Amino acid sequence: MKDGTSNNQPDRRIKERHSAPCLQVTIRPSGFRKWLKSAVDVKCIDINRYGMAVESPINFRPKEKITLDFKGKYITESNICAVVTGSEKHSGQYRLGITFSYSTCNRHYSRKIDNALSRIERLYNERYGMARKAG
Repeated sequence: MKDGTSNNQPDRRIKERHSAPCLQVTIRPSGFRKWLKSAVDVKCIDINRYGMAVESPINFRPKEKITLDFKGKYITESNICAVVTGSEKHSGQYRLGITFSYSTCNRHYSRKIDNALSRIERLYNERYGMARKAG
């Protein structure tokens, strides 16, 4: 992750992520695990159209399939399929790296999801990108 944590892995991001502290995100397990774990509200750290980082009170393992719901100003998106790509314990929370499934698998590609996530990325780039450039 880019925040200077002890992760020594190379950055896999193909595009810059944008800060999104006011985006409300809920993670729901997919598949068999949805019967074992309940939905959890998480704190969004950053996002782009391909993936995001969140802080969660509950751990999700790498390669675990999840479903995301987003809510924010001008934003309501549900049932976005994703995969956890990394998990680290950080300050009593789990910091999760997440990749959206539509961007990694042709079978999951959806123009509707691509457009929705591009719109979310654009909103947060405009909102927080300007503050970062000015500061």
